[in-house]
Amino acid sequence: MCEGLGLIVSKELKAYFCEPDRNDCSHSEILKRLGWKENGNQYLRNFVRVQFPDWTPDLFEFDEEDTLPGWAEEHRAEIATECSRILNLCAPALAEYEKVRAPAWAEYEKVCDPAWAEYEKVCAPAWAEYEKVRAPALAEYEKVRDPAWAEYEKVRDPAWAEFIATISKIDGYVPEREEK
Repeated sequence: MCEGLGLIVSKELKAYFCEPDRNDCSHSEILKRLGWKENGNQYLRNFVRVQFPDWTPDLFEFDEEDTLPGWAEEHRAEIATECSRILNLCAPALAEYEKVRAPAWAEYEKVCDPAWAEYEKVCAPAWAEYEKVRAPALAEYEKVRDPAWAEYEKVRDPAWAEFIATISKIDGYVPEREEK
């Protein structure tokens, strides 16, 4: 699991990242969005995972330090520079988010409880009204359902026979009747 700002760096030395979820950028989410699959051979990977724990610039690290592919070892400084550049672009946005998050949550909490109370106030009477009309409506439906079905069955077979007779006269084709 990535800690802090996580990035995926390709063999072409392009760095990819996505928005954080609770202050961490998920390597798995980045790969999913890129449509990339995990590479089975750890030494021949086409990408590496990088992170800055706690979004601290001095804490740059590779997630797979012991199994870095050769291309990542050769370009370690370039990868660190590019990832640091991205961190410097993203960190102020995260800081601004952190600054407004608590007041925004407090505002949400302030309006949420009264809204929920209003919902509860109208929900119970609406449900009671539904309960009051449901049973009679269902009884009425059940009262007319069987006679209606019997009427349908009474006219279905003659109608089908007439259809077959008509279509047979037109082009000689007799369709198969689908059974219930």
